Parts: sequence; structure tokens; C-alpha cells
Amino acid sequence: MRLALAIASFIILIVHGLVFYDQFFHKWENHQTAYFDQARQLAKTDAERAALEGRSPRIEQVIVRSFGEERVDRCMTCHIGSDDPRFNGYGHPLKSHPYAEAMGDRMVNGVWERRHKFSDFGCTVCHDGQGRGLEAFYAHGEDHYWPDPLMGYVTQNWNPNYKTKLVGKEFMQASCAQCHTEENFSSTPLVAAGRKLFFEKNCYGCHKIEGMANGTLGPDLSEVGKKFKLDYLWESIVEPRANSAVSFMPKFKLNDIEVKALTIFLKSRRGVNFAETSLDRYRASLRRDGTAAAVPTAGTDATATPATPAGPTLAAMGEKLISDRSCLACHKLGAVDGGVAPDLSFAGLLKDETWMMDHFRDPRSRISDSIMPAFGFPDTEYRAMTAYLLGLKSTLPGSTPAEAFVNNCVRCHGNKGDGKGMIAVYLDPAPRDLTKVGFMNSKPADRLIASIKNGVAGTSMPAWKNVLSDDQIQGVFDYINKTFVKEDRRTARIRKVPETNPVTSSAQSIAGGESIYLQRCTGCHGKKADGKGPNSIDMVPRPRNLRNIDFMNSIDDRRLFDSILYGVQGAAMPPWIDYGLSQKDVGDLVNYLRSLNKKK
Repeated sequence: MRLALAIASFIILIVHGLVFYDQFFHKWENHQTAYFDQARQLAKTDAERAALEGRSPRIEQVIVRSFGEERVDRCMTCHIGSDDPRFNGYGHPLKSHPYAEAMGDRMVNGVWERRHKFSDFGCTVCHDGQGRGLEAFYAHGEDHYWPDPLMGYVTQNWNPNYKTKLVGKEFMQASCAQCHTEENFSSTPLVAAGRKLFFEKNCYGCHKIEGMANGTLGPDLSEVGKKFKLDYLWESIVEPRANSAVSFMPKFKLNDIEVKALTIFLKSRRGVNFAETSLDRYRASLRRDGTAAAVPTAGTDATATPATPAGPTLAAMGEKLISDRSCLACHKLGAVDGGVAPDLSFAGLLKDETWMMDHFRDPRSRISDSIMPAFGFPDTEYRAMTAYLLGLKSTLPGSTPAEAFVNNCVRCHGNKGDGKGMIAVYLDPAPRDLTKVGFMNSKPADRLIASIKNGVAGTSMPAWKNVLSDDQIQGVFDYINKTFVKEDRRTARIRKVPETNPVTSSAQSIAGGESIYLQRCTGCHGKKADGKGPNSIDMVPRPRNLRNIDFMNSIDDRRLFDSILYGVQGAAMPPWIDYGLSQKDVGDLVNYLRSLNKKK
């Protein structure tokens, strides 16, 4: 018993000793002691020795008020030799901060002078990290919840696949760009490359960056560098749905160098730019005459109208605009394929001038859930691009039904006909799964053939009648049945539904239909009838958007009655006749849905 008490007392004594040591003897004190010892040995003049006389370890700090929010930097408490060129060859944390002409430093009478003085800038304005921290773990921002880990040196990523890609001093270019906004500034080449990619990949069409782009479909990126860490930005570019399951951002074909450039560019977007605010005051404080140096303007306006290009025709101007406006970052045209949007190679055979102009001005006016942005370009540009696209009428050479399917259908419906083609994930409604036997065999052949021939209004399914002959369309339909459906077609069951709605549309009928809709339909189709109800995210295919005006106005009452009463085989739509819905109820529902889709 005495032995056990003695051992326990000894352990407690050790623990108390460690706690006492940790509280009163810090690593930063050891670093400073080592620095003073070495500095005294390196001192060559009386002035150098006098500067060290009487110095002892203490917390060093700078309060930075010149740039952005006031910040406290105690980094030099450990990095005490950062401004002492004699320690250039030492290891961290005593190593002196390097001098470089690229950072504005200059040699005067054989002695380097810093352009970015620590007393004015501190450290965290460039490096990030937690300026108040006195232990490396906290000071470097290694804490998973610290929003600004040491730029390019500390990663907190939960995905090890990206961790090694986020290390390197080049990431600090994002901080340089806070002041140096010139597009061709020599020390921020990756910021410039990222900015170029932002326009080349048409990011500006969806995203807004104050003073640079006015997109509305995606999140505002004006302060994205302030809100998110490097790891989040990198991962969101590589895998857009990693952090938002409902994101419709395309997955672009980017290599690591391009992803790094975009990440650094986005990290530089922090809302308030020092070059446009406090930098003026700082420059004024450095000038004897009290005036500020000129500040270069940042970026260019993405929506600025370019000069009319040389060329004799409107179509030639349109061809150049298709390239200049980065349409092929998403679309396919000839040998260039963005892998995100439909093929434009024979657009003149698929769409007319009115459709194209409407779609350019507002893509969702023609395809309600299109992810194509409304760019807001001048109508002259839309007319030019329309003129060029209308001239693209070269069809593929005569081919077998299998070749016709591969050449025209695989992009959306996939090689296996399962609706999972290259661009399917970006289309809403999604391409039809042609392997769903229940759906395919429950619909009359004439209706399915008509969908191929005339397209499906309000969706990305175009009318192939000007590309394929009637015989070719029939051949493709037969090929689909033989290859994907793999069952003999059955005679479609004739159901007892009216050809036209027998219920007269009135305020009372519409109100009754709305009441039924809210009770029965919102779980899938949503309260707004836009197909985005709480259950919809797990459904394949997704529930129909019942506010898709072109689609809803293209289908007759009989089809609506049939779908509501008897369901849609191969989809989650149930037969509501089994749940007590009468034809009168369906008539009210149809009147309500029609009221939502009146042309303005």
C-alpha cells in the first residue's frame, strides 16, 4: 500500500512538473535564447553588440492597421531572425525572410532594403495563419476550425488525395493579388492564369465577381477566398458535387496545373481589395508630398462589347464570337468538345432562328431547367452567333441505325441506352432511360417515334427530322427496341380517359385543383410545381417540372389524365386512381396546372 501511494505521488509530482514547465517555459523563449546566443557570436561591430545588450526573451508583436481589419501579429516572437540577413542560412524558425526583387526589395549600398516592411505589413497579411498564436499548432492555423491556415504550408484537408497538391509558396500569389491587381503583374502568374481560365471556361456566365462578372446561376465568388480554405476551393473545382449534392456545375476537364491556377485566383477574391481601399492611404504615407501613387485598375469587364470583328458577313462575326465567348468550353462543335452541353455541329438543322434568339437571351425561356447562363450580351452578338449556327447544316453520311444512334443519341442517352450519356448529368429533365421496359412498352410506338422526329418541347431532346429521314428514324427506333428494350412490343392498353378535359376551367375549379395538388403532389413535384419536392433528390428520373411552359403546353389533356390516373411506368409517378382520385379531381388538377403555364 505504501509503495502504491509512493508511486502515485511520484507520478502526480511529474505531471505537476510538466504542467509548471509548460506554463512558464515556452518554446518561443528557447528560440529567442538561441537567436541571441548566435547573434552575439555573429556581431562584428560595437553597434551590433550594443543592440543585443540587455535583450532577453519576450513576446514580440506588431499591430497592423494599414491593411484591412486591424490584426495582431506575434509571428516574430518565434521567427525573431526574420529581418536579420545574417541568419539567411539558418533553419526555421530563426531563418531570415528571403529578399527578392520580385517582392520589391532592392539593394542599396550593398545592403538589402525591404519593400514590405514587417512593421507595416506584419506577416499574416501575406501568409495567413493565426497572428496571436504563440505555439506552432495555433500560430500556423493547424487547428481544423481555424479559417486561415498558413498559406501553402498547412493544410487541413479531409481528403488526402488533395493534401499534397496544396503545398507550395506559389499559393501565396493569392495574397499578393490583394494589392497587386495588375493582370500582368510578374509575381502573380498563376492568378493571371486562373483569371484567364475563369473566362475561357465560361465560369463568368454562372458566377458573379464584383467588377468582373455578373453571373447569377451559381454562387457569388466576390468573397470566396475569404469564406473558404484552399482545400475546399480545390475540391469544389475538381468535383463540384463533393460539397453540394445538388450542384449542377459542370465537371470540367482540367489538369492539376489549371486547377491550381483557378484555386489561387479564387483564393485572391476576398471582397475588399487593398489596392482599392487602404493601399492608397499607405502609399500616401510614404510620399513626401503627401500624394498617393496611381493605382492600376483591376481586371476587365466580362460583358464589355468587343469591337466588330473584321469580316464580310454576320455569320463570320458569329463564328468568331462563338470562340471568343468560350461557348465550346461546354458545347461540342466539330473536333472541339467541352463535354457538358449539346453538339452544335448541325444546329441549323435542329433549331430555327426564333428558338435560337430566345435561347440566347434567356435559355430558361425555352428549357426551363437549363444550366446555360443568360450572358446578357448585346442582341447584335446574338444575331451574329445565330446566323453562324443556322449555317451549320452538314449532316453525317448515310449510316446504319446503330451508327445513327452512336452519332446522334449516345451523347445524352449513353452507349448502353440507360440515359447516362456524357452530358446527361447536366440536363434536366434527364435523358430517357431506354432500357426501362415498362415505360417503353407502355407507350404507343407512334408517340415514341414522334418524340424522335419532332423532339420534346421544353427539354434538350431536339427534332431529328431534318437530320434523319423517316426511314432512318424508324431504323433507330427499331434498333433501340432490339438492343435496349429486348422485349417484343406489346399492344398499349387502351385506358378510359377523356380526349379533352371535361371540367370547365373556372376560379372554383382551379382552387380545387390547387388544394388537391398541395395534398397529393408536393412531396415529389414541390410546392412550386417545379419538380423539386423534398423526395425528388432520390428519384430517377426526377419528377416532372410542371411549370415547364413549352413542355406542358405541348401535351394534350388525354396524356395528363392518363399520367395522373394510371401513373408512369418506369418512374415514381403512382396511379392515383388507386388512391381515390376521380376524373373530376383530375379535371380540377389539370385546370390548375394549365393556369400555371399560360404564356405571358
